[in-house]
Amino acid sequence: MEKKQYLDRIKRLKERVLNTRPEMDLENAVLLTRGFKESEGQPLAIQKAYSFRKQCTEKTVKIWDDELIVGNSGSKQRGGLLNPDTCWSVLEDEIDTISERKYDPFYLTDIDRKRFNEEIKPYWKGRSTFEKWLVQIPKETKILRDCGVLYINRKAVRGWGETTAGYEMVINEGIEGIKRRIEETKNNLDITKSGHYEKLVYLKALSLVAEGIIILSKRYAKEAKRLAQLETDSKRKKELEIIAKTCDRVPEKPARTFREALQSLYFYQICIFMEQNAASYNPGRMDQYLYPYYKSDIESGRITKDEAQELLDCLWVKFSEPCLFQDEVTAQFSAGYPMFQNVCVGGIDERGMDAVNDLSFMILQATMDVQLYQPSLSVRYNMSRNSNAFLKKVAEVMKLGTGFPAFHSDEVGIQMMLNKGIPMREAYNWNPCGCVETNLAGKQRCYTSYADYNLGAIVEFVMNNGKSRKYNTQASIATGDPCTFETYNEFLGAVKNQIRYVIRAMVAGSHVNDDIGFERICPALSLSFKECISSAKDYAWGGAKYNIGNGLDAIGVADLVNSVYAVKYLVYDKKLISMEKLVKAISNDFEGYEEIQKMCLDVPKYGNDDEEVNELTADLFTFIADLIESFSGKFGHMTAGILPVSGNTPFGLEVGALPSGRNAFVPLADGVSPTAGTDIEGMGAIIKSVSHIPHIRFNQGTLLNLKLDPVFNQNANSTESLMAFLKSMCSLGVFHVQFNVIDKEVLLDAQKHPENYKGLLIRVAGYTAYFVELGKEVQDDIIARTAHANAC
Repeated sequence: MEKKQYLDRIKRLKERVLNTRPEMDLENAVLLTRGFKESEGQPLAIQKAYSFRKQCTEKTVKIWDDELIVGNSGSKQRGGLLNPDTCWSVLEDEIDTISERKYDPFYLTDIDRKRFNEEIKPYWKGRSTFEKWLVQIPKETKILRDCGVLYINRKAVRGWGETTAGYEMVINEGIEGIKRRIEETKNNLDITKSGHYEKLVYLKALSLVAEGIIILSKRYAKEAKRLAQLETDSKRKKELEIIAKTCDRVPEKPARTFREALQSLYFYQICIFMEQNAASYNPGRMDQYLYPYYKSDIESGRITKDEAQELLDCLWVKFSEPCLFQDEVTAQFSAGYPMFQNVCVGGIDERGMDAVNDLSFMILQATMDVQLYQPSLSVRYNMSRNSNAFLKKVAEVMKLGTGFPAFHSDEVGIQMMLNKGIPMREAYNWNPCGCVETNLAGKQRCYTSYADYNLGAIVEFVMNNGKSRKYNTQASIATGDPCTFETYNEFLGAVKNQIRYVIRAMVAGSHVNDDIGFERICPALSLSFKECISSAKDYAWGGAKYNIGNGLDAIGVADLVNSVYAVKYLVYDKKLISMEKLVKAISNDFEGYEEIQKMCLDVPKYGNDDEEVNELTADLFTFIADLIESFSGKFGHMTAGILPVSGNTPFGLEVGALPSGRNAFVPLADGVSPTAGTDIEGMGAIIKSVSHIPHIRFNQGTLLNLKLDPVFNQNANSTESLMAFLKSMCSLGVFHVQFNVIDKEVLLDAQKHPENYKGLLIRVAGYTAYFVELGKEVQDDIIARTAHANAC
């Protein structure tokens, strides 16, 4: 088969996805509701599993033209799923605006509107976990949430994403093998012993889920056979017959071939997303667990490299079909329908040896071939073990400008896992999850991005004695009139006291969430976690091998550092202005105080390798890491991260002017990146500044966005230059970087003429999206990022 032939197929599949409008898909919600009604009186685990099995038995099964890998979590190709047991009210709140809302609109048909009002809403009103959380949320947490200081407990996305399931176990053992594990555990239980009845109930739930997955795959096999009988094109007829045979075998039985392994993986992927609408179900280290199947097929002559590449490319298109349904507010924080399905290549194996193989390169190639927004592609690069050839391929993919792959220092990632309490041998097998979080396939339970907190608001509270300027509300503690602070240490102490208060409020909300989270069981996900089966304990209940405290994620790193340093420099060190004048200037958004704003803007800024600014960065973020790690929840120490997705934009809309010179109600800085336009010393200075954040301590991950001017690619040595930059980043202990390579003028034209740029990919934060599907504020923020012409 010629490469052009399969790329023609990929082009057709890709165009269908790009031309399909996202819409609400309520079929699963209706089936779930009916399942709960039919199983009334049964334990929650049985109700959830019975309803899942009902979805598998009755949901629409469709195979689209040209597909080689099949399956869909809903009934529509680009559908947003509603899980009413976690939060039905999000759709009620937006039922008249969902089709046309500003961020991530979903078309809602009149039929689905009627189904919601007549069947879904009446049953679930008062029953969802979100409603319970709203009643129980601590007062201080609610005030901060309402004032835009915390973004916490997202409405529609309340499942157990942000995890890497045990895909390898599903592929290698098949569902039949997993069912044997369930039976073995069941045989060791005795209903007359205390606690065993609950375990037996849960194992029955796992069995129901396992049956459902098999039923669904058999239904796809039946549909493929039906279509094959009707097909007149001999080539497509043969393809459908192969699809039928594949679906008839997997995931029920262990995969034998590369094709079967890919199909088994994807069936399980759609099933866990069916169970709970959640972001970030991560396929993880596909180049490791799929490689034995690829190697065997190649060596036996069952498949050619091009045929294998076509299957991978087809899977890449399938990953791009589903759309995460989020409420309108959450969509502002991660706009662009992101699924955060993170695939990882590279790094080392469990022996500490080079893990790069032929499939690693083919997965990179799939991203180059398909160029859709999913799956997210990440690279683990190990300086000691991975080759220059691998790094060169990575750099070449980066230069395409799609934002892929996200690049991670393997050594830092391993140390992050150790800081979570994972033993070294297993830490070697870590994978990026969601945006940049660190995860462990089939073994780790962690709500990696439980809440985001607004560092810009922290500064505002210090300058305004705990009040929100936008809402004129006492949102936080009163740390005193800043004009009475006689020393910089008093000012810095107020900053740290505000941080303490805000983080404490987050932890309080987290503890409530952990209790309610026990009702958000997920037996389909738990099915691939060995310890969930052996302990008869759901993932939501802490059944995974390693259970880690929830992640608390900072937004506005540069805004905090630049503002604190500006006060130190202007008020206390140089005594260029008084605190009274500075407070008046920012309370008036610098109107009439333009000279003071210029002074604020001229102060040395984070991202330029200034020694004093770097020291302040290290001090502030070591303090934050110490504070977060001092708190524990049901599942272990709370964990820190800096991964804002696009949350810097809506958070900025909540914060007035800051001492950094930033005007009121504009986006905060993105991730650990400098404030747009202030990084004037080049990329080398940026990573030196960023390295002063203790990345290992922020073990949910840290996110660095950089933008390269397309002129960079015109340099004959651009690939080698980029490779050198990536190595320097790793040597400095910086965890992550990702790039956009695009002309500002192209983005401006795409804003004016979106119809001409449907497939234009852009790296937003820890994910890639179609530029034209982002809100204007997020688009403007991306356009404003500094574009670097070289990697120095």
